[in-house]
Amino acid sequence: MAGESVNATSAALPLSVLVMLVVAAVLGAVACRRRWLTLDGRPGLNWFASPMQLMVMCVVTWLAGAMSTLVAARALGLGGALDPASLTVRQTAIVTAAAMGAGLLAAIGLIVWMGRIQLVPRAATPWARSIALGVVALVAWWPAIASAGWIGGKLQFMATGIEPPAIGHSTLEQMVQGTRDGWWWLMGLSAVVLAPILEECLYRGFVQQALRRAGLGPWPAVLIASAVFTLMHVGSVPEGARAASLTSLAVLSCCFGWLAERTGSLVAPVAAHVAFNLGNLMVATAFA
Repeated sequence: MAGESVNATSAALPLSVLVMLVVAAVLGAVACRRRWLTLDGRPGLNWFASPMQLMVMCVVTWLAGAMSTLVAARALGLGGALDPASLTVRQTAIVTAAAMGAGLLAAIGLIVWMGRIQLVPRAATPWARSIALGVVALVAWWPAIASAGWIGGKLQFMATGIEPPAIGHSTLEQMVQGTRDGWWWLMGLSAVVLAPILEECLYRGFVQQALRRAGLGPWPAVLIASAVFTLMHVGSVPEGARAASLTSLAVLSCCFGWLAERTGSLVAPVAAHVAFNLGNLMVATAFA
């Protein structure tokens, strides 16, 4: 009976998943005990702009990306709502690069303007240390991110009978199946470099700091910004993968928000975001 019970449990819960869940629980307990997750007293990015100014900057950046998407789509002869699954690698590369490039130019331009009027103080943590911390933090958070995705996928399967696909992002799926030409590399540049910088400016730089400047504590601001980040990715996640992908994205976003508050800089969350996207792309293409 005992042997049958162990075999049944092993079939339901693979050893790799069990190890991942245990590691996530242990690391979470250690982090709580050592107060690594405590953000009280942290100034965040300390951008001395009003919440309204920061939200206006967020809207302007988003509109710049949205307008560039429409212009690129019209230039390619695409009309109506863009369905990522129906686009070719070339079309996706052009539309994504246009959106990310325009949004990033708007965001960086606004941040530079803020710096020139001395609204942005120097970051307390050096860049090299922030980059290293971002990568190390991503590795430490990874068991929790993967565990959240696995739990979300299992709950989806229990409720709907739909098993999440191995690849939970439309852009990543296109890159796995696409030919390694110039358009593929342009899409990779947008996904691995431009998107992390733009999204961290938007969600950690503008949304999260607007909430902090409005008087919210660090963790409430991190959680709300992460909810916005997660909801904005619904369209880029295949329907059958949403429970698993969006759950893991929510935890991943909390990691980025925590890094921004801990270091007082966007460098660490950008480094973690780049490492995450690059790691996903390398694993997906290597094992496709």
